[in-house]
Amino acid sequence: MNRVAITGMGVISAFGQDTASMCLALKQGRSAIGPLAVPFADQLNVKIGAQVPDFDPSAHFSEKQLSLLDRCSQLALAAARQAVAASGLDFRSELGVRTAAIIGCGGGGMVTIDENFRRLYSDGAKRFPPLTIPKMMISAPVSHITMEQGTKGPAFMVASACASANHAIGLAFQMVRSGAVDAALSGGTESAFTLGSLKAWEAMRIMAPDTCRPFSLGRNGLVLGESGAGQGAGRGYTWRDRRLRHDLRRDGHCPAVS
Repeated sequence: MNRVAITGMGVISAFGQDTASMCLALKQGRSAIGPLAVPFADQLNVKIGAQVPDFDPSAHFSEKQLSLLDRCSQLALAAARQAVAASGLDFRSELGVRTAAIIGCGGGGMVTIDENFRRLYSDGAKRFPPLTIPKMMISAPVSHITMEQGTKGPAFMVASACASANHAIGLAFQMVRSGAVDAALSGGTESAFTLGSLKAWEAMRIMAPDTCRPFSLGRNGLVLGESGAGQGAGRGYTWRDRRLRHDLRRDGHCPAVS
């Protein structure tokens, strides 16, 4: 079994758009939950979430690229770029053939789905843009990461609700440790702050109206968030951190929880 090193990290989150901002916020014990900045807030019963602030897609992608990218793919790509830059690895070399890309996501291109269904049902549109399917597919984030970074090993998404990213990172760890691949890009992405998605979550009656306190006796629900996070992992590289093991077990009771 190989020892597995985390060689680089990247994150776009409600705490900020780099790992330093997130680490500082966690050390200070700050919460990333706040009022949702969405144009349909008056239609919501629960108006809070952990939303990525001031993310400008045009600062990261060309207009042509954006025609292919749902917000969840944008966050994933931006985080992956940070992780790869921090790792110092070049996947366009021979290493790319022996590098996996495994990304977790629970919902896929929810923004694209919501926007196009609104055009169809509300605005009377007769057709969708031709790139709708590539944007909304849950496999889109990992596909774009492999194309941009040059990895050519195993590449797939993991969809297991709130545990998606954890499972993706764990599977990448197992593949590197077993020798199936020499390196892996892994992490997770999610962006579901659309009217349709939020109303569906409200219908479950599990949303907290104020904040998230999962280990408190006074807990009253969950809070949604969005982010993209990436890790580079490999064997025989300079260590930023070391991963020892992970757990894939679930409770076996709830259809919406892993």
